[in-house]
Amino acid sequence: MSDSRGAAFDRRWAWYWGIWGLLGLYMASWDWALYPSSSPLRLLALNLLQNGTWGLLGLFLVWLANRRPIESFAWREWRTWGLHLLASVLVAALGLFLAYVISILFNLSEWKGPLDLAKAAKGLPRFYRAYFHTNLLFMWALVAAFHGLRIYRRYKAREVEAARLEARFAEAQNLALRMQLQPHFLFNTLHSISALIHADPDAADSMISRLGDFLRMTLEAPPDQLVPLRKELAFIESYLAIERIRFQDRLSVRVEIAQELLEAKVPSFILQPLVENALKHGLSDRPRGVLTLRAKRDSDLLVLEVQDDGEGFVADREGVGLSNVRARLGLLYKGGHCIDILGMAGHGTLVALRLPLGPDAGGA
Repeated sequence: MSDSRGAAFDRRWAWYWGIWGLLGLYMASWDWALYPSSSPLRLLALNLLQNGTWGLLGLFLVWLANRRPIESFAWREWRTWGLHLLASVLVAALGLFLAYVISILFNLSEWKGPLDLAKAAKGLPRFYRAYFHTNLLFMWALVAAFHGLRIYRRYKAREVEAARLEARFAEAQNLALRMQLQPHFLFNTLHSISALIHADPDAADSMISRLGDFLRMTLEAPPDQLVPLRKELAFIESYLAIERIRFQDRLSVRVEIAQELLEAKVPSFILQPLVENALKHGLSDRPRGVLTLRAKRDSDLLVLEVQDDGEGFVADREGVGLSNVRARLGLLYKGGHCIDILGMAGHGTLVALRLPLGPDAGGA
């Protein structure tokens, strides 16, 4: 971080002296247009030295603006405005005096005999009348540029802080939605255990053991909003290990996912409510059922599909799980995603999530 700050510091100074150098070049071209018989190199050296002197004096205005910045246009700021106005007038006056001295020293060869201070002093008012307002405008522009840069930096800092707060808020909302799923899932699982505990105690015991493994995986998972698809699949496999006990041999699971997509980033715990819906609403009452999980690439989108061959989707039967998925994807992708639900009575349901594909997803 110190290196980046040092580089930014160096860039600011390069801009500062570069602008004064350009002003010197501009004024040298102005003088050459007025005095074409003069040496261009001599005029350039004279103007660069004069503008360099003004740049050195301008550092005082920068220091003053840093110590006593102008915060607003309100009347209560009149003392600060007056201070900067007075300082700029004094710096412009001193700068012109030094520029005049430099000009005389550059033109000593044109004086016949020794330097006549009285004669030199007579030219000073004319020099002030010709250049004072221009030099004062330079100093005002310097003060204005400093305050403009200060306002811009404060605006960017507030913008970054606002983005950080928005990200934290979205993360908190996302975490709250994730936590909302856990009691919903636990209720359903405990209900299944309750139904098995008398009919098949061994199956109920096995389900409790698998539930413990599942909850351990949930608690040990990092609070990342996005995880590799392979981690999401491992979580789903742990969840299906519980459900297979309840379904026994009535459930078949197919996974159709290309190897190169396993590192694609997906929202954590996003598939579980979709799989749970497929099992609960599509396959729970059927003698046999097939659950299919797919992932494929469609241009710059990752398409995740959960499909069952059960009863078919009922439009007004959107529960906690699906509404939770919609809310989380809205927080994470800000409308850059799509959810498609296709279903026909007696022919199953297909839920497809189309998510922006990150650069580390792999595949072609």
